[in-house]
Amino acid sequence: MLIETTAGDLRLALNLVKPAIHRRNTIPILSCVLLKDGAARATDLDMEISMKFAASHFEGEVAVPGLQLFDLVSSLPFDMKIRLQRLQGDEHGVHIYFSGGRYRLPTLPTEDFPDFPKDDETKRMKAPDGLLAAIDAVRGAISTEETRYYLNGFCFSKSPQGKSVLVATDGHRLVAHDYDHDCDESRIVPRMALPALTLLPQPQSVFQSNRQMRFFYPGGHLFTKLIDGDFPDWHRVVPYFNDDVKSLRFSPLEMMRVLNRINKIAGSSRGRAVDISASSAGDMVVVASKGSDSEECAERLESGSAVNWSGPSEVRSFNTRYLTEICRLHRQADTISIVAADDRSPARIVPDNGKTLAILMPMRNGCGLVGKALLAFADGANDTAQAERAA
Repeated sequence: MLIETTAGDLRLALNLVKPAIHRRNTIPILSCVLLKDGAARATDLDMEISMKFAASHFEGEVAVPGLQLFDLVSSLPFDMKIRLQRLQGDEHGVHIYFSGGRYRLPTLPTEDFPDFPKDDETKRMKAPDGLLAAIDAVRGAISTEETRYYLNGFCFSKSPQGKSVLVATDGHRLVAHDYDHDCDESRIVPRMALPALTLLPQPQSVFQSNRQMRFFYPGGHLFTKLIDGDFPDWHRVVPYFNDDVKSLRFSPLEMMRVLNRINKIAGSSRGRAVDISASSAGDMVVVASKGSDSEECAERLESGSAVNWSGPSEVRSFNTRYLTEICRLHRQADTISIVAADDRSPARIVPDNGKTLAILMPMRNGCGLVGKALLAFADGANDTAQAERAA
């Protein structure tokens, strides 16, 4: 067995297959990467990734601890030539040589390396450009709750209007992004495949079945099992409104800056709430929050406006972290709108134009600062000009 390549070429391949390698594993062979047929291959039995790499000589095969090999080649110069060689009589080890270095790693029998189960009932799926953008849009809403395992991934689904979308939800927020696929039934790709999918380029082709999804790339592939469960009927939580519905409008970038300052003062607790309200005229929008040690934060949004708003008594409260993530998702938009029937109803958060729909559930523990802040800003208490006149 002899493989001659460079540290950089091997490192690139190992980095792409690394998401399928777990450092702590009760099955030793699953911590190994299989170097065979000019490619590096790794699996955790739920997912398999294979990627070819450039080699001046590739003969034989070897199963070697993947993360140790990755750490070693990552510490070497990119263009450093390396040689992996099994010496005669050494059946359970491989030597790695490079200029000034000689290492030996243990190996396991290559015949013990598991083959990913094949599903003969596969169907080629339409895979246009935009898959990675759609995954990036919905990934933040994927649940990590183990009891509702069917939410631990993103789903190829259809919108209420029949459009093809990718959708994810954790019960508190929902994100659906337009993506032109042709899945007849819902397919739920587990979140464990996300690190690999986002590292890899746009797939050339995708094949689906009831149990698997297979992504093919130049020189490699990613096979993953699907979550065996039914994605909830998310259409029922998507609210629809008449023209007289109350809405708040603002710049997502400005809101992100404001929420960042509030988190620094009030604390970035996972359950921290932020209140948003507007003046009766709709020409002033204020964001406010309280900290656990009586800190008070309030800011006026220069880009804010409201439609059909009844005044300071009308308040919307949301989880600060969730609202920040949705603003970051829509950061390319000039303005976004929060549309909700009342303070207890799901809110639609949509950009002026875009492919992403976000639904955010409200929080009900208002801090009570918004009304005071609106009065203060309306009186000009925070204006520099008035402060100078008072001085």
